[in-house]
Amino acid sequence: MAKKQVFLSTIFALCIVFVVGIIIGNLFSNTETKEVDKVLKQSELSTESYLLEQELLADFDQNCDLAKTRLAALSGELWQLGKLLGTETAKSDLGKANYNFLKLKYHLMQVKTYILYANLNKDCNFTTPVVLFFYSQDDADSKEQGKILDSLVEAYNIHVFAVEAGFSKELEFLEMFYGVSETPFLVLNYDIKKPGLTSYQVIESEMQLGE
Repeated sequence: MAKKQVFLSTIFALCIVFVVGIIIGNLFSNTETKEVDKVLKQSELSTESYLLEQELLADFDQNCDLAKTRLAALSGELWQLGKLLGTETAKSDLGKANYNFLKLKYHLMQVKTYILYANLNKDCNFTTPVVLFFYSQDDADSKEQGKILDSLVEAYNIHVFAVEAGFSKELEFLEMFYGVSETPFLVLNYDIKKPGLTSYQVIESEMQLGE
């Protein structure tokens, strides 16, 4: 029960971060694209819904189906934001302020979803292979690690959460928790730490993929 309380407290803290971020986002006078406004409003609704959901759930073990539904919704939001941020002209199209805000929100949403995956794995026998990938911009090893992970996604349908190391102080807690001191840095299935460039074969073996 204590672990569940810690989990819910963590999620609640993350949700507070989202709400504060949304309030700050609403202060931006730059509304360069309707798509940005649409995504932000949808994210705000999802955050409020999630807060209410956590108040409703008295025993997480009995609500695995609901949690899996929430996971699907969060994954959809990640896809939308990832699509916006993934284009070569995203920064110029969205404007620097909106781009940086969305990128931070994207990272925070990934962390939120990653934590939910971890809880489902523990309490609901949700055994999807998961990799947390810390990377650096303009880093050859990080780029190579990304390619290796892409190949593993295609081969085994694993889930990869990519977070830019040192991007924002709001993400420092996660780097400190895992002791990230260099990039690339992988966390395989929540607890296997792999600093430095890690080969396809090593990841495959450590995660027992294909067995």
